[in-house]
Amino acid sequence: MRRRSLWVLSAVFFWVFLVGMGKAPSPEVPMPEIDFKATVRDDQDVATKVSHSSWDGNIFITGTRGKGTVTISFEKIRKIAAVGTGSGNRSDFQVTLKNGDVVAVSLDNDAKFLGSTNFGTYRIVSKNIKEITFE
Repeated sequence: MRRRSLWVLSAVFFWVFLVGMGKAPSPEVPMPEIDFKATVRDDQDVATKVSHSSWDGNIFITGTRGKGTVTISFEKIRKIAAVGTGSGNRSDFQVTLKNGDVVAVSLDNDAKFLGSTNFGTYRIVSKNIKEITFE
């Protein structure tokens, strides 16, 4: 009986050890085919210039506008500016398009804007973004 208890305890410990071994986060960010350059200003007013920008690995943002879902390509965007906290786990943003139109969207707080800098990779969650200006 004692030997069986030791075996079960060892098996449980080994299983917990294996389950805890996950893939570590990669230091690399996705490299989109088109190199969108941008300047990100965070909620502490720190500006960072990035290249190869992406939104969760995509070259477009997807958010909600009212009850609908909108997708806006980086090609059309001049600026994304935070305007406040939205409902639930979302933040409200104003997207200024290159043609001058302004679109209000809500983005998930945990969505990530990614890019490369001359000193390394860059990641920021949308709830910490004050403004993104595309070149």
